[in-house]
Parts: sequence; structure tokens; C-alpha cells
Amino acid sequence: MKIKVDKRRWHFAIVNLILVVLVLVCLAVFLSIRGTLDSIHAADRYRGDNEMRFAQIAAFLPVDGGKAEEDIFLFREVLNQKLVDASLEAPEGASLYTDAYSGRINLTVSGDHGQANVKAIGVGGDFFQFHPLRLRSGSYISSDDFMLDRVVLDETLAWQLFGGFDVAGLTVTIDGKPFQVAGVVRRESDFATKEAYQDGASMFLSYSAMKALDENSTITCYEIVMPDPITGFAKGIVQENFTVDTGDIVENSSRYSLENLFSVIGDFGKRSMRNNGVIYPYWENAVRLTEDYLALLLTLMLLFGLCPAVTLLVLAIRLVIRTWRTLKKQVPARLDRARERHREKIYAKDRE
Repeated sequence: MKIKVDKRRWHFAIVNLILVVLVLVCLAVFLSIRGTLDSIHAADRYRGDNEMRFAQIAAFLPVDGGKAEEDIFLFREVLNQKLVDASLEAPEGASLYTDAYSGRINLTVSGDHGQANVKAIGVGGDFFQFHPLRLRSGSYISSDDFMLDRVVLDETLAWQLFGGFDVAGLTVTIDGKPFQVAGVVRRESDFATKEAYQDGASMFLSYSAMKALDENSTITCYEIVMPDPITGFAKGIVQENFTVDTGDIVENSSRYSLENLFSVIGDFGKRSMRNNGVIYPYWENAVRLTEDYLALLLTLMLLFGLCPAVTLLVLAIRLVIRTWRTLKKQVPARLDRARERHREKIYAKDRE
């Protein structure tokens, strides 16, 4: 009978060891996925060595409820006043926040070697601060770029139009208008973006240029990095002063927090149902995909770790009980021996 009990214990220990290994494997994959996307770490990049805490907020608007650049400028004025009211001041020559906005448009673009129908992204602000796509050649475009007739191609489009990647300075034609190529970028190679990005060849142009090509185009995504001295401060300001109607406002800085991942688990099944008219850009779909994976891994870690955790708890309780019983027996005996030695010393002194 004793041998059977020992075997059972060994089997139980092996099972717990396997479960612990599975937890560690899930944890390693979890940490790997957390560092996959650059698009949600703009707050860390912007903060640098600054001790101030920053948050990255993203607003996604419904297709029929997009905003114009004037709305962005108005929000910036309100934001500046809110920061002053909160006694937050930027160092001289610097800014307390950076933002970007974007919209999408279907275009036909042609180059020296052919033409292509693309889903272009019109950008404003520091878009490439939020989405640091790797440059193959040339440079980005930004809000400080006064030449509105410049575009950034991705590798696929550069190859289709010119048969190469070192094409900065060359010209493409969009709706009969010439645009200079500022640079060529490489698309993200992580698994989530590969799954989320299904638009094929694409390019980036200034939002003003996109608006000139199609006066009906609007801003459907707004992103900002700003101070967050207390939790929820940044998101609260955006929610109160940047109306999105049925759209969504999310805090990217906390997308992978345990609190948010538990909410993803709680919303299982509902996240796939979209009825608010929002079409997420590919970078948001990539983030949502990683959230789903992380929520799944968190669930598996909790399930795999439950048995080892209970086992450790039971062993700890048993150890405490055994220690208490041992002390309960040994302490009185040691006290009795100490008293006896004390009496012997007194007796020996009396005899002397």
C-alpha cells in the first residue's frame, strides 16, 4: 500500500511540474507578443528620459461621422487650456503632447513602370512618430513639410510603379496631378500586422492633399500622446472634448494591462460584433488581434497554474500546521529543561 501511495504522489508531482512548464511557456509567448507592435508604444518613445507620465490615446470615428482638420485645431486649443488649468507646463521650446490624424481614400496612381489602384492613407501631425515604419529610402512626410505634393510609398507599390525601392525624388501621377516621392517604407513584418493588413500596395500622402483630391474625405482616426499625471486624466480629457459619437476611444498605453485583458475575456464573442459604423485601420486591428491572443494566454496560464497553486497552498498550510504542532510539543519541553537548569544553578549556589 505504501508503494502505491508513493507512486500516486510522484504522478501528482510530475503532473504539477508539467503544468508549471506550460505556464512558463505561455508566459514566454505572452511577453513576446506584448513587445510585437510599435504602434502602441508612442508614449514611451515620446517620454524618453522625462520623469513625467504620458498616455497614448486613440479615437476611431464612424465612416459617416469623420472630422475635418479644423476640428483637430480646435481640440488642440482646448487641450492647451486644459493643460494650463492643470498646472502642466512644457519646457521652453518643447510641447507637452504630440498628435496625429489620418483618413483613407481609394486612388489610382501611376509611375514609370505602370499604375495601380491603392488604398491610400492621408496623414497629418506626427503620424510616423506613432507608426515608425522602417524607411527603405528617402524620408517621411510630416506636418512641418510645406510641400503638400509629396508621398511615401510602401515597398510593394514602389516595385509596381518603378521596379525598385531607391525612388525618392521621382514622380508619381494621381488623378493627373504630379506628386514627388519622399520615401519608401517597409511594412511591419510582425504576425499581427500581416494578418490585419490585407490592402496590398499602399501609400501615404498629406491629409490636405487627400482632401484636395476628394473633398468628401474625412479624418477617421486621431491619436495623441499627452501627460497623464493621474490614471485616466488623458483619456478623460479626450472623451470630454473630442466627440466621437458612436466611435471608440481607447488608451493604448494600457492595452496589455491585466485589467484590460480581463475585460477582453469578459467581452468574449461580443468584440467581433461591430454596429457603430467604425472601420478600424489596420494598426488597430493588429492591436485587437494581439489583445485576443494575450487574453487567451492569460486564461491558459490561470488554468494551468491553478493546480500547482492549490498544491503549493496545501503544502504551505500543512507545513504551518506541522511546524505549529512541533513547536507546541518542543517549546514546553525546552522551557521545562530551562527551568530545571535554572533550579540546578540555584541549588548549586546554595550548596556553595
